[in-house]
Amino acid sequence: MSFKPSDLYLLAPEISVMLLALVVMAVDLFTKKRIVIAAISLVGLIVPAAFTIAQAITFSGTKTAFFGMLVVDQYSLFFQVIFLIIAAVIVLASYDYIGKYVHADGEFYALLLFSVVGMMFMASTGELITIYIALELTSFPLYVMAGLIRSDTKSSEAAVKYVLLGAMSSAILLYGFALLYGLTGTTDLQGLAQTFKGFSNGNLMVIVADVLIIAGFGFKISAVPFHMWAPDIYEGAPTPATAFFSVGSKAAGFAALIRVLIYGGLWQVDLVPLVVVLSIVAALTMTLGNFVAAVQTNIKRMMAYSSIAQAGYILVGVVGTLSMAPKSPAAAATGIAAVLFFILVYVVTNLGAFSGIIALANLTGGEKIDDFRGLWKRAPLLSVGTALCLLSLAGIPPVAGFFSKVFIFTAAWQLGQQWLVVVALLNSIVSIVYYGRVIKVMFFDEPQKEGRLVTSMSLATSITLASASLLVLTVIVQLVLNAANPAAFHLFASLTGR
Repeated sequence: MSFKPSDLYLLAPEISVMLLALVVMAVDLFTKKRIVIAAISLVGLIVPAAFTIAQAITFSGTKTAFFGMLVVDQYSLFFQVIFLIIAAVIVLASYDYIGKYVHADGEFYALLLFSVVGMMFMASTGELITIYIALELTSFPLYVMAGLIRSDTKSSEAAVKYVLLGAMSSAILLYGFALLYGLTGTTDLQGLAQTFKGFSNGNLMVIVADVLIIAGFGFKISAVPFHMWAPDIYEGAPTPATAFFSVGSKAAGFAALIRVLIYGGLWQVDLVPLVVVLSIVAALTMTLGNFVAAVQTNIKRMMAYSSIAQAGYILVGVVGTLSMAPKSPAAAATGIAAVLFFILVYVVTNLGAFSGIIALANLTGGEKIDDFRGLWKRAPLLSVGTALCLLSLAGIPPVAGFFSKVFIFTAAWQLGQQWLVVVALLNSIVSIVYYGRVIKVMFFDEPQKEGRLVTSMSLATSITLASASLLVLTVIVQLVLNAANPAAFHLFASLTGR
């Protein structure tokens, strides 16, 4: 497999985002007008979006380049669309907050875009070392973003904690990759999949490698017991950065974890221990996330534990997929399709909820749940949009979050994980308590102060887009699933000879 100049087209989305980040840095040297920098960041995303959509329309099957290190298929393109949506909404939602609290316009937007490049590579990489490099490219900007409020000790503390725990998790993940290389003699995921076909069960080193990989990626997706970083860092970091961590880091972590486990064929050896470990992690993640979120008073800490719980729901779908993979890859692929749909809905919903939190911070400086008291009387649009997103996170019909939970729980049930689905349903009931508490405070409590609050145009736009997207997703559920199905099937295609 040799390099061809035409392979550069496969890299076009990533290259265009990287160039956009460099342009933002250059423009920041000559002007400090936030409107110019934000506009370039937002409008510039049209180019990678166009490349991604063009590839999604014109490509069929799986395209590989750079000696198999780059894999462009419907799966990677699905996640690239998600990452570009995240970048666009964060640019919109962060505009006023950055000017008021961060005072580092070019730095914030450039770091955001560099991290998005790493996330895009995490979804479209078919080689272990490249996955690790993509993970570091994703993580380094996040560490800096966490500490951008230089006058706030909590922000500095969040950055230091993030760096230390992130370095530890990266080392653990790299050790797991090293064990896989030692066992198979290759770092290529397809090479791993082919080699594992000849392995027999009971290989202790494979089990150890699986556990280390789950631990390494578990940090990125904030799964229990690797979640300890999330609450403090979510609380201390600038709120737009927190929103970015909650959706971008999690989506990228799941994109890479699923590709390694399935495309890399790890499910072919010692599947029972792998499923048991992931099942325990999923159950603990859902339970701890929901029960601890229910007692929080700070909205960002509550959303941190909510994010942990959502990771547990996604893991339920992953466990169901892995357990069914040896018997029926086609049936298992439906589980991944449900996971992809859930991630998309979660991203849109969480971005909308955090847009509301950012708006409150801009208008009142508050981050406590009590600061939302009577918000309906002071900012009706903000209240309705935030409430809609919280209802979606809770899985209340008829919003899209309800359908995403129905699909992922139904898929897991049909794939043999009934007990996990029961645990997930019980936890979903618990989640209604703390999401409902915020809604109750907004609509039924008296406001602490009188007077209308005027939401900025950029935040109003982001909240409106997120709310409208939830309503549209509710209507076009089947169309989104039709897009997710080929993305899921491509992960199994090379292993099933299709």
